[in-house]
Amino acid sequence: TERMGYWVDLEHPYVTYHNDYIESVWNLLKRLWQKGLVERDYKVVPVSPRIGTTLSANEIADGYRDVNDPSVYVRLPIKLGTMPTAFKTELERQNVNLETLESPALVVWTTTPWTLPSNTLAAVNAELEYVLASSPQGHVIVAAGAVERMSLLYKDLPPLEVVARFKGAVMEFLEYYQPFPESFEELKLEGKAHFVALADFVTDDDGSGVAHEAPVYGAEDLALGRAYGAPLCFGTDKNGIMQVTEAKGKFFKDADKDLIRIMKERGVMYHAGQLLHSYPFHDRTGDPILYFARPSWFVRTHKMRANLAAQNQKINWFPDHIKDGRFGKWLENNVDWSISRERYWGTPLPFWKSEDGDLYVVGSVKELSALTGRDLSSLDLHRPFVDDITFELNGKTFSRVPEVLDVWFDSGSMPSAQWHLLLEADGTAQSEVNLETFKKHFPADFICEAIDQTRGWFYSLHAISTLLYDSPAYKNVICLGHLVDEKGKKMSKSLGNVVEPLPAFDKYGADSVRWYMFTASEPGDTKRFSERLVSEGQRGFVNTLWNVYSFFVLYANIDNPDLNAAPKLEERPEIDRWLIARLEQTKEVMTKALDHYDARGAGKALDKFVMELSNWYVRRNRRRFWSQDGNVDSSAYATLYEALVTCAKLAAPFTPFLAESLYQNLVRNTDSSAPESVHLCEWTEFDANRCDLNLVSEMNAVLTVVELGRAARAKASLGNRQPLPRALVYARNSSDVNALERLKDVALEELNVEDMEFLTGVTYKVRPNLPVLGKTLPPEAKKLMPQITAALANSETAARIAENLNAGKTETLEIGGVQIELTLEKVLIDAEAPAGFESALSEGFLVALDTNLTPELKLEGLKRYLVRMVNQARKDAKLEVSDKIALRLELEGELLQAAQEKRESLALETMCSSIEFTEPQAGDFVVALEDGGRLGLRKV
Repeated sequence: TERMGYWVDLEHPYVTYHNDYIESVWNLLKRLWQKGLVERDYKVVPVSPRIGTTLSANEIADGYRDVNDPSVYVRLPIKLGTMPTAFKTELERQNVNLETLESPALVVWTTTPWTLPSNTLAAVNAELEYVLASSPQGHVIVAAGAVERMSLLYKDLPPLEVVARFKGAVMEFLEYYQPFPESFEELKLEGKAHFVALADFVTDDDGSGVAHEAPVYGAEDLALGRAYGAPLCFGTDKNGIMQVTEAKGKFFKDADKDLIRIMKERGVMYHAGQLLHSYPFHDRTGDPILYFARPSWFVRTHKMRANLAAQNQKINWFPDHIKDGRFGKWLENNVDWSISRERYWGTPLPFWKSEDGDLYVVGSVKELSALTGRDLSSLDLHRPFVDDITFELNGKTFSRVPEVLDVWFDSGSMPSAQWHLLLEADGTAQSEVNLETFKKHFPADFICEAIDQTRGWFYSLHAISTLLYDSPAYKNVICLGHLVDEKGKKMSKSLGNVVEPLPAFDKYGADSVRWYMFTASEPGDTKRFSERLVSEGQRGFVNTLWNVYSFFVLYANIDNPDLNAAPKLEERPEIDRWLIARLEQTKEVMTKALDHYDARGAGKALDKFVMELSNWYVRRNRRRFWSQDGNVDSSAYATLYEALVTCAKLAAPFTPFLAESLYQNLVRNTDSSAPESVHLCEWTEFDANRCDLNLVSEMNAVLTVVELGRAARAKASLGNRQPLPRALVYARNSSDVNALERLKDVALEELNVEDMEFLTGVTYKVRPNLPVLGKTLPPEAKKLMPQITAALANSETAARIAENLNAGKTETLEIGGVQIELTLEKVLIDAEAPAGFESALSEGFLVALDTNLTPELKLEGLKRYLVRMVNQARKDAKLEVSDKIALRLELEGELLQAAQEKRESLALETMCSSIEFTEPQAGDFVVALEDGGRLGLRKV
């Protein structure tokens, strides 16, 4: 936590197992009970049978395996004498003679034969069509959609022959004979069971279309059994041991073979086979998971479903699609929250019950002390200590129930429990101080977690807050995607693709890891992570900012500039005023982004500014930091100093260690009265008076043209140091043309061309970007792609679309009556360059470079190559920037000609006092050149 610079109050944490926290959770539960929102009922939960432990859905999510399980179709003979009137009437209407039916039976399908002894119902879908059909084993009732599938079970026998058709609704309450009647006898169960129930979840997609229902082993089945009042038949215990039939004493999965044999002997097995399907296993014990109905305490959240959704609308989600998507759908389909767990360690439920079932919920230690008549203020509220506490009330003895609380309820109680808030039913607090502290922090400004917490922490906070305070628990939430490896695979120790954080911090710095995490992708996207990707972030923003800082310190220590002597901003050179304007613009963009919890948007804005600071301002102004005859350019130093100090403050939330280092060296070293840390400084505010937007816009035109020129050079494999004859430029509008005209000298120098001309028109080609456009098209438009491609190919259409999209406007195509919205991402825009030119296009600009080189241009390019090699050799020789050198060049051909003809400028640009065209001598620092030549230099 400390190594990565994670800002959290480690000195005053809340701890969920502390007494004060537990007591506050008790208080929450009491208030929910007083609202009538706490009840006890059965719930089907996943259980690890070997250890009898209840698991959460998250704990088994990764434990699914493909296994072969039995696939059995079982006949449930119907009781003709109790046939429902609606069913009987429908059969008679279709001229079915009930007296001649041969062994009529429902056929159910299951992959869990071990649940059949616990059968209490058969379920059909009221709206599905079912049939009565003759089969090799008599008349059967199955879904119409299952007839062909079931006919293939016995390929050597005649297919099912339909006798009558009817809706599932007419079969409701049709009774049948259970294949294992001994189960009810052995468990001494009573109540109406073994009849047809109607259920929406039944389909004819697989099996027979008639579902076997064992309510104690399935959540939907339990709800159906409860709706029809069927008794619960526990054919196994919580450890998966069979409790009934001849299979008694066997592990539930091992009982399948015996039960199939018994059903064959009893003549109720229609067909037995196998099916490969996915089944969950406990990752620690290796046991198959048992879904089992356990008594549980519930918070009736479904009663508050509408308010849960309404409070969600008050929250700013980032990304915003989570609000009505994953989280909204979860709330829309909300079911009651099972809050109890049959474990030993945890927050004990504050529920005390009498022998005859009366319930009392304790809301505080003070209340428990009053009930027992003794001071329990020093009582450890955990088991076993709290289990020993009983009290008498209304002539009855009350003892605590054994369950503990779901840890997610602990987590969701944090907003009030961390402040030890205890409220009475009327809203009065035991401590007004704690109440005021709670109000000060509630709801939270923002929280942040991964997307799986839509069903975890995000939900538990939201549910408790809504139920108790009619308010969301947080105003903003940043919902993160999961981390995967560089190839997009889930990280796993078994795959060897886990990236350990601490070694990455040590190798690349915590700031580099942080920067990558903030800016690599949108927070909600799955984020690829590897050392290579972090290293790229380090080489980009982190190293670039540090290099600019190092450049400033290097020359400032030589010149010792008086920053207070710098002229006012309006009196400084245009390039300085541009940088300050861009700095103010960056402040504004970052502030707005962070105000909306858009960390990536803010980070990208800062990254863009730092790149411009380094690659434009510093690079174009290097000579201003080389003082001549003691004349120090205070304007350049003051401008760069302000940019670096402001960058430190803006970078502080992203790269806290880098920001602190810059601040301490640039600010605290010279001003002891400044705040002790960059993290104690006020956020730097936007000043519109210092932001010359016209100047920014004009310089942006130059920057865009230069960037496109470099892209065109890359296409032609021509380095940036090679001068070219001319550039043809097409700009978006007259304002950009005027800007480029005014700043033509800058553009020429940066493009490294001798002349620049403006084009009055461009011929565009527009094509669909199939991977992007295809994903965004509505279903009815996907077949229209050939027509879309043809429409975009039309020259007039292409020109209009290209111009509008490049200008930031929207464009819509209407194809076949379908409106198709276009963006720059959904299409590919090309422009035709004149013959002999290499071009690049972006944002409405086109730059075409004349790549025909004259002999003079070739020599200038070679001279610039020599300048780069000499200056790199100076650096490798560890010379100071102010050191003069003697240079010896051993060259031939065009390189020698370039050095000789450009001797004066070569010496000036390399701080060279003498140049000799001879081989290097002993003591020279020697460098080999690309064409076989050599250079040697030494300090003089």
